[in-house]
Amino acid sequence: MLAPRHKPHAKKSKTGCRTCRARRVKCDELPGACRNCTSTGRVCEGYDVYRLPVRRTPRKAAPDGLVLTQTPTGLRWKVTSDERRCLSFFQQRTIPDLVGLYDSPLWQKLVLQMSHTEPAVYHSVVALGATHQALEITKKPYFEQGSRNVWYQFALERSSRAVAFLTQRRMSQDPQLQEVTLVSCLLFLTRELLCGNYDVASQHVLGGLNILKQLGIQRSISGRLISPVEQCVVEMFLHLQMQAVYYGTGAPLKIEDDLVYNEPYEDYLLIFRRLQDARQAFGPLLNTAFLFVASCRHRFDDELLAEYGILEQKQLLLLSYFNRYLEQFERLYYEAYTLLSQREQREADMTKLTCLSAFLSLKTCLLSKNQLFPDYLTTECEGLLSFAEAVVSRLQSHPIITLDSAVIAALYNASYKCSDFGIRVRAIDAARSWQHWEGFLNSGVTADILEEGMRAELMKLKESRDATSSRLPPGVSFVTVPDGRVYARVPYKLGQAEKERWIGLETSASLYNVFSTVKTASKWACVRSLGTSSPAGRWDFVSDRESQTADGKGRWVFFPS
Repeated sequence: MLAPRHKPHAKKSKTGCRTCRARRVKCDELPGACRNCTSTGRVCEGYDVYRLPVRRTPRKAAPDGLVLTQTPTGLRWKVTSDERRCLSFFQQRTIPDLVGLYDSPLWQKLVLQMSHTEPAVYHSVVALGATHQALEITKKPYFEQGSRNVWYQFALERSSRAVAFLTQRRMSQDPQLQEVTLVSCLLFLTRELLCGNYDVASQHVLGGLNILKQLGIQRSISGRLISPVEQCVVEMFLHLQMQAVYYGTGAPLKIEDDLVYNEPYEDYLLIFRRLQDARQAFGPLLNTAFLFVASCRHRFDDELLAEYGILEQKQLLLLSYFNRYLEQFERLYYEAYTLLSQREQREADMTKLTCLSAFLSLKTCLLSKNQLFPDYLTTECEGLLSFAEAVVSRLQSHPIITLDSAVIAALYNASYKCSDFGIRVRAIDAARSWQHWEGFLNSGVTADILEEGMRAELMKLKESRDATSSRLPPGVSFVTVPDGRVYARVPYKLGQAEKERWIGLETSASLYNVFSTVKTASKWACVRSLGTSSPAGRWDFVSDRESQTADGKGRWVFFPS
């Protein structure tokens, strides 16, 4: 009997061309195109500039209870070991984070399926998986590391490949092209958010929204979307628009306005039998309310006064809808909560938290930006903060990124302009400890913005007290230390414990270091509304050449009107 023939052993390729590495054969690494490929009639796909470091720790499994659609075992193209690694990380770690607290056909099904049939989506997924893994390993965003981190450079290279595939198909009549472009756009902007690139992420949101606008997306009277692309894709862009408008993007796709403002929307706010019914009724109302609040937060006080009558009519209508929705939702919440699964309970908690947060922001969006909120709102601010703290304490997993904006928005609204500085300190501390990206909302940046606004208001209080001996808020006092620096002493309660925070009144450099990477930060609603921009002038970024700074980055400068 003849012995079986074995293929001669060849050392697996680790540094060769993409084709040889995918075939797991040794590459001769000939410049341009390797001989292994050309001599056998194969297309040599070239050499990757960046390779990933060897894995040192085992992968973590997806959280219990999260159902992921199984990915197909085969792809129509060759896959390198680095790409397979990032694809696996995306499925096992990134998707559970992005899904957040609600089942998502977008991430659990559509994106996974398209990543195995569409090269542009595939490379976008690999890029996002690499970026997410880099952030988990280093705990530092791209702007703090840049070209020093091979993971980020590998991700950038894969993003370029995705763009190249989209460009090749741009002139085709493929009916799937628009959906492929939109899904790739979602993956691009998510990666840019993880990198802290707000400007680029905003442009991706606008690009996707403009495509949807050209497609004539509409919201029917039943609340369903009329769309040639998957409904989950449209809903995600509407959700991201709701966030991005606070960062200066505008709102090109207002498909909810007619349904909410011109139809009897209260007809949708009847008794909710299921959590799914409550969330479906909430979507258009929430999107409309957030766009309205953002438009108010972008306006200065004199602009609000000039349009107050029209704005107040919309505000009162939205408040009436929110009041009715909250009544119906809380009935379902308290009657069915104990019967829900753990995941459904988290979904119910987040829906209620988002509703309470939006309700408070609606109540306050027409108030002056130069004054603290009236004292009667303090109880509501504390209630929102306490519920947010309770919701976070019940979470068993804390993902780095999710596109759902619930916790950070609630902490922001609980702190913003609250007259009780102790509540604001608690909210800022909670935001710092959360350490999350929620779409456009980063907990650390949000905490810095809130603290800078509080610092400016404390400085005004000190100047007013020094000039007129005016009274300070209860418990607040000022202390000058031997080196001349001034601190505000703010007492607060954490549970039953009495605590105190000393807050320096000097401007924090960390916030403006972030601003130095974001040219459009002066247009952010949160920046304008917290007093760092005013009718007297504006803060704007000046490049290194204009500002003549030595660090090569430029600086923020105040320009009087």
